[in-house]
Amino acid sequence: MTVLSVKENLTSQENQKHQFPVNYAYDYLNGGIGYLSLPPLTLNKLLQNKEFLQMAGQRDHSGKYTQRSDNAIDIFPLTAGLPWATGILSCRQNKHWNVSIETTRIFLQHLAADKSTQDLYKSGHSVAEISQKELDSTLEEGWVKFPTYLFPEGDKERTKLLAAVNVFIFVFDDFWEMHDITSVSELDKACILIPKYKLTNSVSKFTKVQDEFIARMQPRLNNITSPKTKLQVLIDQAIEEIYGVDRASGNTAGQEMLELMVRFFSRPPPPTQYKDMEDFLLYRHEDAAVPYVLGCTKFSLNSSVDLDSPRLARYLRLVKDHVSVANDLGSWEKEKKAFDTGKVLYMINAVDVVKDLFKLPSYSAAVAMTQAFQLQIEVEINAEIERLIDQDDLNNEEWRFIDATLHVMSGNVFVSTVMSRYGGEKFKLSGTQ
Repeated sequence: MTVLSVKENLTSQENQKHQFPVNYAYDYLNGGIGYLSLPPLTLNKLLQNKEFLQMAGQRDHSGKYTQRSDNAIDIFPLTAGLPWATGILSCRQNKHWNVSIETTRIFLQHLAADKSTQDLYKSGHSVAEISQKELDSTLEEGWVKFPTYLFPEGDKERTKLLAAVNVFIFVFDDFWEMHDITSVSELDKACILIPKYKLTNSVSKFTKVQDEFIARMQPRLNNITSPKTKLQVLIDQAIEEIYGVDRASGNTAGQEMLELMVRFFSRPPPPTQYKDMEDFLLYRHEDAAVPYVLGCTKFSLNSSVDLDSPRLARYLRLVKDHVSVANDLGSWEKEKKAFDTGKVLYMINAVDVVKDLFKLPSYSAAVAMTQAFQLQIEVEINAEIERLIDQDDLNNEEWRFIDATLHVMSGNVFVSTVMSRYGGEKFKLSGTQ
């Protein structure tokens, strides 16, 4: 497999000009699990034929064929010969990936240069250092890829704003994993989450950095302090643009996305153990920012879908499970190495939990069992979609959201496969410049 062979087979020839170049192919299942095969899912035909969008058109009584946006192209990882660890075969890629890269670079430059992010912490790393490390890397081969494949339908403006909030999620998450957040007092947490309270003199450096991100992302209150740094100006501008998009669209998708981002930042530390997989998944949904991912999906679509719709509850629970487990499989080897070498303080991964719960003899056995669990989730998703079709009770926005979230799941697997963050240089394709 080469860069050229992937390019020639990943999309139609017409869409090659829009491709985000693929230079890595991480086979995180090491050739696959011998006794597992990808399940045949009827949802693949429905995706291919855009039948969820047809149902959306029928539901809004327009009689029109609802289309996916022209901001994205179809991509075909199996045809390109890439390792593929899901039975969901339809993938999409946003055309505005250069906007994502440039926006990410600008925000990282401000984070690296801002004085308030440069203090060293007990792990020996600051937000500024983490940001500079990303700038020094091949930026476009890392987590900058996530919005391009998870939220492909966004227009150029929404894609830019999704890239901005993506920076905060990943930089802050890397910082969070390096620190013992149990040292932050409950009073300090209250001061962060409720900006009208003043921070105590004893507030930790961790809290100060958390405040740098969170306080300016709350709903626009009269007592938000004026920006004092270029970084604060940039954050304020991005937040205001998100609210501006909401006002122009007549919905609250951007506000909900920001609220879910703040919820992710303020999540508790992990428990010392999990009594069962359900216990783990409920925590992992929050730790993997899956509610935030759903909020981003809604924002990218300019949708008014109710994320708490009881009609979608079972389906969205399965989506959360899938995103969490698939991400854990892709990131497992990287996270295990980081934990073993003391680079992070927490091991929060389904593979580790499966090994512990089932008392398995090896981590390779745990990877296999976790992959089997992911495929079982896909079978349940397929069954739930068939049930929803038979019930015929969803509105047009809900059908559009199902179409989009299926691409979130496949996009999540795609990014784990083609970025350098998880597999590293040994999975670089030949022919890479």
